[in-house]
Amino acid sequence: MGLFTKEVEYFGIDIGSGGIRLVQLKRAGQKPALVTYGHIEIRPGVTASDSPADIAEVAAGVRQLVKDARVDTKYVIAGVPSSKVFSSVISTPKLSRNELTKAIQLQADQYIPMDYKDVKIDWVVVGPGKTEQEQEVLLVAAPNTVTEKYVSIFEQAGLELMALEPNAVALARALVQPSDLAVLVLDIGATATDITIVQANVPKLLRSVPVGGSLFVKSVGQKLGLDDAQADQFTKKFGLTQTKLEGQVYKALKPSLDQLVSEIDKSIKFFTSQYPQIKLEKIVLSGGSIALPELPTYLATATGLSIEVGNAWIKIGYQAQLQDTLMQMSSRYGVAAGLAERDLLS
Repeated sequence: MGLFTKEVEYFGIDIGSGGIRLVQLKRAGQKPALVTYGHIEIRPGVTASDSPADIAEVAAGVRQLVKDARVDTKYVIAGVPSSKVFSSVISTPKLSRNELTKAIQLQADQYIPMDYKDVKIDWVVVGPGKTEQEQEVLLVAAPNTVTEKYVSIFEQAGLELMALEPNAVALARALVQPSDLAVLVLDIGATATDITIVQANVPKLLRSVPVGGSLFVKSVGQKLGLDDAQADQFTKKFGLTQTKLEGQVYKALKPSLDQLVSEIDKSIKFFTSQYPQIKLEKIVLSGGSIALPELPTYLATATGLSIEVGNAWIKIGYQAQLQDTLMQMSSRYGVAAGLAERDLLS
């Protein structure tokens, strides 16, 4: 779903906390075909800033990336961090689109923790409700300050913003297969983790929790008395391996991971309370911080669910010689790929 809409050829772009990634696709056969992709690193923290100078710096990075990747359209769909938007699946009576639009406008204060005039709201019907007279609607509200910032970034980059979409929704589109019954997508980024439960290709629960790679590195640094660079190296090399360094890195990381597992458990319990007839199938991992050694094994033991590393390219056609390169960066391209796939998947 988008906060702006227009039907044109476009590319997807993910502006993350430490870098920007894009994917452009085109219609072709059974799968959309990869036209181009690319990434550019950017100064840590600059994408979170609202200062005009930092917004201009992000815009310059976007403009350079689009040039380097040889993107051939000016239209773009951008991902918005889930922590910056409010999203919820609500139950409503079965109404026509116009009637539902009016009902949501009139009752917005019941659904979102922000003043209606201060947000941009979008919604999409995602399935039937618990009774024949009801339906489920995915509601998303983004503060005007957030949408205005993204419009400014792309205007300065010489592009036209066609849609905004929560990262979690785009990621679920990219990673979850139509044959999957109910899947928890766990996207562990630098500053936050998105928890999304998808059932029958529809996001049923979306949450963002402040646990991510930066916290992992900080925990290791504080526990072992290391500077940021050393802590980052130790975290990436030893991770949750208990047989290296007498398990010191594991012990430093465990409280943060346990906090994350607690949030996963809360999400699963809430989902189960809402949909007791549906059994959660597995957890699909994504994000730049999932390369932590032994993380899949740790999560499998802690949650009792099977763990799968998501493949951002699974629904996309590409040349065989790109296979190894694309797989190496797959965990970081899920959002950009999902944005690019928005109107191209049947």
